[in-house]
Amino acid sequence: MGFRLRSRVNENNDLGSTGDLGAINGALLGLLAMLLAFTFSMANSRYDTRRELVIEEANAIGTVILRTDIYPDSMRTLLRSHLKDYVDARIAFYQAGMDIEKMLNLFDKAGEISGKVWSIAATYAKQDNITTRTSELIPALNAMIDITTTRRAAGESTIPDSIMYFLFALCFCSAFLLGYDRKNKFDLIVVVGFALMLSATVFTIIDLDRPRGGLINLDTPNQKIIELREMFK
Repeated sequence: MGFRLRSRVNENNDLGSTGDLGAINGALLGLLAMLLAFTFSMANSRYDTRRELVIEEANAIGTVILRTDIYPDSMRTLLRSHLKDYVDARIAFYQAGMDIEKMLNLFDKAGEISGKVWSIAATYAKQDNITTRTSELIPALNAMIDITTTRRAAGESTIPDSIMYFLFALCFCSAFLLGYDRKNKFDLIVVVGFALMLSATVFTIIDLDRPRGGLINLDTPNQKIIELREMFK
């Protein structure tokens, strides 16, 4: 678009060919490079946080499952039955993908199950004379419940829309002015290469910032929660 507009300007006004936008293009490309690096860093930091939280949740759930072994068989069976349902709900929560309504329903379902587990453990703690059991399970159960809210908040924390809109606008302006500054020469290979690399970079940033859908996801760390099913066999 920039190149075509410059060609029309040159045809209608000979003075239009004397303008040099090299300094402006250099400044815009420098600003674009800085913003791309900034947004990529933000997206990568958020992705690492989400990945660590998935592993942390898998460890928290695994700890609770293991500590049910210190309870009598009847209580252990009851707790593990609910914990198995809880694990299935948390797995389904991730597998819901970009279906927000389904994801929220599964989040609430897991919350209800964890509430039942907490109620069972709290009721038993009032009757049990052995405080060691309570002191081992209750803190682990509390950590398991708390991590779900932390993980959800991290998942909803994305790069602010205003920054993304500014990035899109800056990409458009930089590409437009580069084409406008070409004067009478237009190297198709350079232009296509620039467009592809810029688009691929922006796509990677968006994909990294939204791991529930796209090429970059959290399937590998989420596998650790799926593996918890083996503890119920």
